[in-house]
Amino acid sequence: MSDFIATFPWTLPLQRLQQRDPVLAPLALFDADGALNAHGQALEQLLLAGQALAQREADVALVADELRRYQKFAPPGRPSLQIVQLRRQQSAVQQAQRVARQAFIRQADAFARAMSLAVPAKLGTLVIVERWLQAHLR
Repeated sequence: MSDFIATFPWTLPLQRLQQRDPVLAPLALFDADGALNAHGQALEQLLLAGQALAQREADVALVADELRRYQKFAPPGRPSLQIVQLRRQQSAVQQAQRVARQAFIRQADAFARAMSLAVPAKLGTLVIVERWLQAHLR
């Protein structure tokens, strides 16, 4: 997975979008009355899905670190109740991560369609959307 998803660098643009900051006016994301148009709504949903995915990936890393710490000193044989619970927790956060990744991909596709982005077959939607975000939200 790219560094894009692991760190989620678009927290500030998301806040600006939610506050209807005029800095984003050149992107034509707002209607005349200041509300988000279809492009703005698609971008907001994409950024929210990306933020959720970044949080889920951080949760997976946190649980994996905790599980490694407890397994490191565990005696051989049957695992302790704490390790079993951590494995269940790891399974749950990994499932949440997969759901968040699917939601992010769906939102990226919706955003590409709303913005009428040309998606070459060799690159894929996520790469094109990532490039668009880097070009327009930096």
